Order: sequence, then structure tokens, then C-alpha cells
Amino acid sequence: MELRHLRYFVAVAEELNFRRAAERLHLSTPTLSQQIKDLEDLLGARLLERDTTRVRLTGPGEVFLTEARLVLEQARRAETAVKEAAQGRRGTLRIGNAGPLSHGFMPACLQAFGRRFPEVDVELVEVDLNAQPAAVAAGTIHLGFTLGRDEPALAGLQQHLVVSAPLRVVLAAAHPLAGRRRIALAELAEQRLLAIGGPKASSHGEFLRRVFAGRGLAIAAPAVVNGYEAFLAMVASGQGVTLLPKMPSFATLESLTTRPLKESGPDLMLEARAIWPAGRTPPMVANFVGVMRAVRPVPAAEDPAGRPKPR
Repeated sequence: MELRHLRYFVAVAEELNFRRAAERLHLSTPTLSQQIKDLEDLLGARLLERDTTRVRLTGPGEVFLTEARLVLEQARRAETAVKEAAQGRRGTLRIGNAGPLSHGFMPACLQAFGRRFPEVDVELVEVDLNAQPAAVAAGTIHLGFTLGRDEPALAGLQQHLVVSAPLRVVLAAAHPLAGRRRIALAELAEQRLLAIGGPKASSHGEFLRRVFAGRGLAIAAPAVVNGYEAFLAMVASGQGVTLLPKMPSFATLESLTTRPLKESGPDLMLEARAIWPAGRTPPMVANFVGVMRAVRPVPAAEDPAGRPKPR
């Protein structure tokens, strides 16, 4: 039995007239009649009673009409789902979680994407930022994020800059250094540094090591705090200091403050980039990237005080 047999039968059952059903199906009446006979022979049941004046459904025909309509509707839904998936309008999109860096842009991106592509399920996957280029390349996630500038690990990946902001010293409002207008990196190197991370890795900690090493400063390994809220609480309570761009979440804690660095330079800017496979971008990823570009165009560079520089 083929779907065409079901379509032919439903047309005849709805028209109760072979000639009108044949016109609707763009078939000749004899061809349609033979197709219905073949279907009845296949099922071993009479579906239609016909004579020279009328056509009517038999009992088995009424049952088969209900089932045939269900099968055809399911086939239409399957066809639509496949077409939408091929257009990136249906499926599951796995995105690496960028942690606190995503607070400034991800909610708006997800809301806009959800409005345009409501049939796509988005999963935020917990993968350390250092591991996200490899996870994207392996297909574990469809789109990820990374810190820093162009690196060998990003070869073969397309990129879009989503965060570009100067690093600021984040510390407790009661910390002795909080009274300074600006703070030197050499002063921070003597402090206990805190980094956001997980039980296995901390891309933030690696980033801090690179920043200080690039300026010729030795530091003790940053203490890694698991979880952003716990990290902020540790800094606000004076357990250590850190370097991060200024974030809206800092304003929620009165005991937390930020200060600009005395030094400046490209190495003291934090850049986060969205990354996805080069070459033919899957439609679902392309759709999200398009939304992200619209919601989060390439950020303007800022000076160390946080003011956008004129282009």
C-alpha cells in the first residue's frame, strides 16, 4: 500500500463521485477506478459500494477513511518537519554556556531567536570556555564561545566578536586598594587572585595567568571558585580580587566595587567571540548567528575608563 492509494481513496470518499474525484486528482476516471479496486484487493475488503447512480462507503470503508486521513495528516506533518529542519526552523541547537560573560547579550539573543524560531529547542551546555573550540569542532556543541584573540585553536572556525571591554579590578568596597583611583597590575600581583571556574578547569584562571605573564609579572595560581554567585560573594567579602570587565551584576552587591587599571593596551581588553564551524554553516546555526549579529553587533572598543572610543 502506498500513500497515493490513501489519497485516491479519500478523494473518492469525500466526493462520492469517481468523475469529480478523478478531476480533483488529475487522473482519468478508469485509472482511479482501477487504483481503488487494487486497494480493495490489497486490503481484502470492499470499501465502496457503487452503481450507475451513486457511490457510498461501506462499514469497512468508513473505518478506513478515518485511518487514511490520520496517516495522510501524519505524512504531511512529517514532510513539514523535514522541510523546517532543513531550513533550521526545527530541531535542537546546542550552545556552549559562556557563563557570566553571556549575561550582557545571551538573554536578548535567546528571546529574539525564540520569537523567530519557536520550534527550535535551545540547550545551553556546560563546557569550559577553553574546551569549547574542540567541542565545536567535534560537533558536541553547535556554537560556542572563547576568550582572547585569534589563536591556533580557532583555526577552521568562524568567529563573531560579542564582548570587547577593558579589564577592571573587581574587589571588595572595604579592600585597602579600593581607595585608589587606579590600580597597577604589579599591586594586584601581590594580592590573592580569584577566578571563576569548575571542578576541572578555569578558563578565567588561564586568562589571568596570561595577562600577568604578558606583563612580566609572576603570580600565585588563582584560587578557583565554582559558580558565579559564590565567586562574587568571595570577592565582595574580601577573600581576594580579580580582573573582569564591568558587569551589570556587580551593581547588585553594595560591598563590591571596581577600579580601572593604571596600565592600558590590547592585552588588557577582554574579548569573547562566538565560534562555529567554518565552511557550510548548518541552517540552524546560521539562523542563530544572524539573530546574534542583529542583537549584538561587533562591540565598539572602549577606553580603560569604560567609555566607547570614537570610530
